Amino acid sequence: MKANLETAKKYLKEREEVLSSLYCIIEFGYINRSGILVATNEKLLFCADYMFRNGLKWEFKYDKILNFNENNGVVYGAVPFIEKLLMHYEEDFIVFTNFSNPSKVNEFSKVIKSKVEN
Repeated sequence: MKANLETAKKYLKEREEVLSSLYCIIEFGYINRSGILVATNEKLLFCADYMFRNGLKWEFKYDKILNFNENNGVVYGAVPFIEKLLMHYEEDFIVFTNFSNPSKVNEFSKVIKSKVEN
């Protein structure tokens, strides 16, 4: 089943608010899963699509994000640019890619950067 914003809201605290969201793929070690990436006022949350029971979820506290950047790579062919969000979280390097709505990525990135810098 495709994870959606309602799926992600189940994992939020009472006063936690959704600031922005994107459908994408997370590349995390050997894991490569599609799902929804949600920025809240307290954390970054990724809820993976699932087939059985509850899907996987990862929570990333803003104060533990060491680096968060965008990366535009040139590709020759039908798609001129692949936009990625790169995150160094504690000891892990995480990539978010294949966005369903690439036009929202820059604004989403600004929201995260404003939280990481505070």
